[in-house]
Amino acid sequence: MNAIGAAVVGLGSIGRKHVESLKELELEGFGVKLVGVMDVMKAKVDEYSSKYHCKGYYSYDEIVKDPEVDVIFIATPHYLHAQQAIYAMENKKHVIVEKPMAITLASAKEMLSKARRNGVKLGVIYQRRYADAVQKLKELISSNMLGKIFIAEASLMWWRDEAKYYLKDEVARSWRGMWSTEGGGLLMTQAIHIVDLLIYLIGDIDEVYGYINNVSHPNVTVEDTVAAVMRFRNGVAATLTSSISFQPPEKQYWRVTVFGTNGFAEVENEAFKQLAIQNYTVDKSLFEKKRENLHKKLFKDFLTALREDRDFSINGEEGYKSLELVKAIYLSTLLGKPVKLPLDINVVI
Repeated sequence: MNAIGAAVVGLGSIGRKHVESLKELELEGFGVKLVGVMDVMKAKVDEYSSKYHCKGYYSYDEIVKDPEVDVIFIATPHYLHAQQAIYAMENKKHVIVEKPMAITLASAKEMLSKARRNGVKLGVIYQRRYADAVQKLKELISSNMLGKIFIAEASLMWWRDEAKYYLKDEVARSWRGMWSTEGGGLLMTQAIHIVDLLIYLIGDIDEVYGYINNVSHPNVTVEDTVAAVMRFRNGVAATLTSSISFQPPEKQYWRVTVFGTNGFAEVENEAFKQLAIQNYTVDKSLFEKKRENLHKKLFKDFLTALREDRDFSINGEEGYKSLELVKAIYLSTLLGKPVKLPLDINVVI
């Protein structure tokens, strides 16, 4: 069987992770070939094409028209995700895109439609689902080991320095920290990871009441802090708290805690921090944090889905759920009241 031809668009810090992970899989004989890389900065293209012995593209059109490319990995600024994904799918390319899949619900819906119409696969990257501890927590919930789940808590407390993150260079200043290009702030870019984990672990959302604020980044217009309370369709209640104003930075963390009638579990930074279940002996190895390349694990799953022509677990419809909840929190803040899901995309774009 021929290797799947892959190309990476966007060579920022996350795009570089894509390139490295795909090249590792290629060298391991996984059945994928890194065909090429593309970025708007020619020097990056030259550097990475030389280092990883692949093609260097200077325009997006070169990638989508290359017959060697079967799937495009998109790691560009948020506002480009939808248009690049749609153009690729119109050219019969499979697509896997970094979160958020789009910055509007309407464009995300168009992506779903284009994938179906062109018979290609669309995946969204939420790599934290692939942490061993998260997979184990999902197993504990699905097997009813924790009993009936009744409440959950999710928190992500990080630090992003305004000068070094939002304003660090011309590229960052061209899209980060603006509603029209980033699509939001902390909630759209960082906290969406734990938004996705709540949906993955607990289920679909019925209603949310949210509040956003900008505490310590005065030169950007988006939020750096969020708090929300939500109810799932299965009756579980949950809270979400997050900020990129957290200090000191070396103590930053993300955490998800799930409470059931038979016990509770807490995962922090991809390892169990607490796990207590009635009449159950806990494996102490669960508390050891492992060094995992989560992008690589996700890519292996996506590429296997392509090879076997089966659904990828984080397909476009699944990726849409987190974007919708983010938009619902923004809308709730604007209206000052709870918001029911699903949202009407004709009202909330």
